[in-house]
Amino acid sequence: MMVNGDMKNANKILKQHAPGARMTRSAAFLLAVALSVPVGLVLLLVDLLLI
Repeated sequence: MMVNGDMKNANKILKQHAPGARMTRSAAFLLAVALSVPVGLVLLLVDLLLI
């Protein structure tokens, strides 16, 4: 069973269909920042060490 397949299907809660989970803009922004800051710092340190 794949997680993505389950998240795309509509769920029933109290006999009503609920939309599947999806990423919000703020979550996408936080994920992008969380990935780009460490990568930027590593690249900066490598650049400083090679000069």
